[in-house]
Amino acid sequence: MSDQIDILSGLEPASELYGIRRERPDFVQGTEICREAVLRPHAGFGITHSMRTALAARMARMVGLGELASTYEALLEDEGNALLAAIAAGDDLPSTADRFTIALVRHADLVTKSPRDCTRADIERLEEAGLTNPQIIALSELIAFVNFEARVIAGLKVLEEIA
Repeated sequence: MSDQIDILSGLEPASELYGIRRERPDFVQGTEICREAVLRPHAGFGITHSMRTALAARMARMVGLGELASTYEALLEDEGNALLAAIAAGDDLPSTADRFTIALVRHADLVTKSPRDCTRADIERLEEAGLTNPQIIALSELIAFVNFEARVIAGLKVLEEIA
């Protein structure tokens, strides 16, 4: 069965790369389990599913994967929410955005655009905005997963083109 990575990479069940991915079913299934865990964790720690999917769409768009961004936008449960729409679209936040949301977006942008530039001071900014350690970890997991997924998709697209 095809997963999101197969679909967005353009892998067909008859392709060699599709078969190679299936040689490690734990990786294929693990990716799906991770996606669910970062988007809909048992303990959300005050970061809603919709906020997580909006951030995921934003990060996917930021790395140039509009199709991946669209798959995340389709999962948004709070359609019509201007703030979430702005986040997902990669737009500037409205002036009414709270410190917590600004911190989430700023950190996701920073780590996605230039992870090398992240320092302890960036974590301290999250804490100053009111994020707890579990929230910082949850945000970090989301950022890591979306960027991992985007890179796997981009890599498989290239491999499929040259195969």
